[in-house]
Amino acid sequence: MGSPPDIVDRLERHLMSLGVYVERYARADDEIHIEYETSAAGLSKGDIGNVCSELRDAHREGWTPRDCHFWAFDTDWGFHGEWVVEAGWLRALDRGDISETDFSTLVLSAREPAEEPPADVPAFGDRPD
Repeated sequence: MGSPPDIVDRLERHLMSLGVYVERYARADDEIHIEYETSAAGLSKGDIGNVCSELRDAHREGWTPRDCHFWAFDTDWGFHGEWVVEAGWLRALDRGDISETDFSTLVLSAREPAEEPPADVPAFGDRPD
């Protein structure tokens, strides 16, 4: 096995063909903040599932999980909402402490849709240049 994958680079490369475009990111201690653009309406379960699959695959390939905080935008930079994947959820899934269903439930319960998408951009998500 090679070196652990850079998670942001992996997400950019693997999700583009699925309509998820990583636009900006920031790393803070053990957390990664990622803004992405999608043509899907709202916080699409399909987009979330595709991102989670990449996170899980990266973990199996040696990436050390970090808490990941995602902000979803439409193609005009209208804010659709935010969601998280905690590093502990990925580790628990890998150890068999939680099931795939439990993991999905945790992720989907962590969604915070914008009140009326597309909404104004939140403080962290200033529009990229």
